[in-house]
Amino acid sequence: MEQKTIQILERQREDLVVRVLKKHEEMEAGRFFTERILAGITEFFLLLDCDFQVIQTNREFLERTGYPPLAERPLALEDLFEADKAAEIRRILANEEFEELQAQLLTRGGGQLPVKMRGSTHVTQNGRVLHMLICTDCSEFFELMAQMQEGQKQLIHSSRLASLGEMAAGVGHELTQPLNAILLFTRNCLKALDTPGDHSEMMRENLHIIIDRVNKASSIISTMRSFGRKVEEERAPVDLNAIISKIIKFLEAQLRLSEIFLDLRLAEHPCEVLGVEVRLEQVFLNLVQNAVQAMGRVVVPRLTITSRITNCLNLTTMQKEPYVLVTVADNGEGISEELQKKIFDPFFTTREVGAGMGLGLSIVDRIVRGFSGYIEVESVPGKGACFSVYIPHHRAEAATAGAQGETA
Repeated sequence: MEQKTIQILERQREDLVVRVLKKHEEMEAGRFFTERILAGITEFFLLLDCDFQVIQTNREFLERTGYPPLAERPLALEDLFEADKAAEIRRILANEEFEELQAQLLTRGGGQLPVKMRGSTHVTQNGRVLHMLICTDCSEFFELMAQMQEGQKQLIHSSRLASLGEMAAGVGHELTQPLNAILLFTRNCLKALDTPGDHSEMMRENLHIIIDRVNKASSIISTMRSFGRKVEEERAPVDLNAIISKIIKFLEAQLRLSEIFLDLRLAEHPCEVLGVEVRLEQVFLNLVQNAVQAMGRVVVPRLTITSRITNCLNLTTMQKEPYVLVTVADNGEGISEELQKKIFDPFFTTREVGAGMGLGLSIVDRIVRGFSGYIEVESVPGKGACFSVYIPHHRAEAATAGAQGETA
């Protein structure tokens, strides 16, 4: 009887050992499978306990952040994020209301990685609370966006320099006049010095004229430098009336050489918008130059520029709000209805091959939309074209008083 009991117990022991070994193998297989899955994830995986201590992560996280394995250095949520962001993540996970969240993940070396996070909270069968975070590294995306913005800056700057090149003839003519005057009156002064008699009054008058001509030449050069400077990104209140007046002064010689009649009707009050002055200069410089080119074959060319504040429907808020409206109209060749659908497309141009890249109006449209505005065109072939630029007025209270109640 005792022998039988011993045999039964021995079999039970063997069965128990076999079951334990099988269970261990299953756990090891499950752990190996989990590690294989985590190793194949390109995102950062973080598993935290109820105290927000990291209990598991993946190889991608360790490689990108530089942290050693958790066995060597334990990590808490506060080690990976700034205190205020860590507190926000704690609160969201505790309330189980996690949505995609952007944050800066702290690396071992003190650097930061921009990430987008998704999170969830799980409770195991034995009641253990686990929090899971999956972070997507956005470094390459932000670098690409920065490169695209820099490329856009360079493109706009190149377009401005090309505009300066096109106006070289007009600027040269404008500078020739003061230089000739300076040369003439300087020679008069030299002759007066070699001529007997008192010529002080005449020399004084000539020197005043020379000073005036030098100031005029300096003003032209200063304006050219202004149009040639690089684009800055910081937004500030900008008066579109002042920008248009500056452009007209800059193009004065070109308009005079082309015998273009200018009808300038700007609002008496400032038309301020929130934007970047250099970019807005590029918008209206491009539109005016396009109008001048469109009137190349017109016998009596006429350029009309107006500005005013008007109430328009904001498609974002679906409410009427004050906008600054600037129109640039010409009586040139006009644009067909088919071409009107393409003129704002990049690299589309009606000029001859080599005469333009077709980026002007595309840049104009992008700049205006970047300031929450929009641009419209109306044209009848053979009767000219009118471009209307709408940009939100910066001072809403002033705009309400100055608006004329018109609706675009």
